[in-house]
Amino acid sequence: MAEGKVGNPGPLGLGGFALTTFVLNVHNAGLVPAALDAALPLGLFYGGLAQLIAGVLEMRTGNTFGIAAFGSYGAFWIALASLVYFTKLGLVPAAALGPALGITLIAWTIFTTIMTILTFKTGNGVLITLFVLLDLLFILLVIGHYSGSKAITTFAGYEGILTALVAWYLMYLGIKEQFEG
Repeated sequence: MAEGKVGNPGPLGLGGFALTTFVLNVHNAGLVPAALDAALPLGLFYGGLAQLIAGVLEMRTGNTFGIAAFGSYGAFWIALASLVYFTKLGLVPAAALGPALGITLIAWTIFTTIMTILTFKTGNGVLITLFVLLDLLFILLVIGHYSGSKAITTFAGYEGILTALVAWYLMYLGIKEQFEG
């Protein structure tokens, strides 16, 4: 990289998002129930911290959308993993986990809907697809959570795996640009 040139932090954020989303949704789909134990530390560090770092680095590129997306979803993963860990440690009463998770999912659905609407201004079909899928994932998770439907949560898990695959593809495109330009 040339001196003074700023690298694209997007692939780091997308990688953290994709991998953590994939692992958690392998759990949600019921494919590997123990994947939750891997998703929690990933949520703190790769999906969380790495995305926060990507968001901070997006400031140097002037990408306000990237700052908001990576900073916010990085904080989401840290908060989600912390909520589960705090419950396991007895810092959050076990009875509060369900309601806390439910309102968290609703709030993130609202945030994601706003971000999804904004992606249409980019004209980037892959980014639009990613956010539409992510919005659908949050909607399915809210419905699954409040209905108690295992079938909806399982379907959400498969849809989340698809969301992760699209994020990995977008990460690939972001890295590929470096070799083409």
